[in-house]
This record gives sequence, structure tokens and C-alpha cells, in this order.
Amino acid sequence: MKPCPSDLQQTINPEAGPKRAGVETHRNLNCNHYDNCLDEAVRRGWQSFTCMKCPMYANLAPPQMGLEAYATQRRPV
Repeated sequence: MKPCPSDLQQTINPEAGPKRAGVETHRNLNCNHYDNCLDEAVRRGWQSFTCMKCPMYANLAPPQMGLEAYATQRRPV
């Protein structure tokens, strides 16, 4: 199976709201291919992207931590 990010016309709110899904809904931050998909979105000039249409999206566990902890954990030392 190959990862397949999709263009998202609007940016994602860090927090979900009544009319908009948040980052944790649109993306699987624990996916082993997340960094590659992020690079692909940048190469294509997308404003944002979603993993929801990717065949691998449903096969992976949801994030086990909040967005702030995730960002801190990925920060280089």
C-alpha cells in the first residue's frame, strides 16, 4: 500500500470546532509516512492536506498524545 495525501483547500484549525474538523481528524500524526506526505504537500504547493482519503488512514492507530506534546516530541534536540 502506498500513502496518498489529498489537497485540502483550507487550512486546518489546531482545535476542532462545530463546523470544522481539527488536525487529529484530518491527519494521522503517528503514520510512518507522515513526513513524506508533508514533503509531498509542500512540493505540490498545497495550502494544507488531509490523510482521510488515504487507504492507510484507517489502518493506523489514532494519535496517543495531544498536538502540543506531539510537536515537542518531534522537535530536534
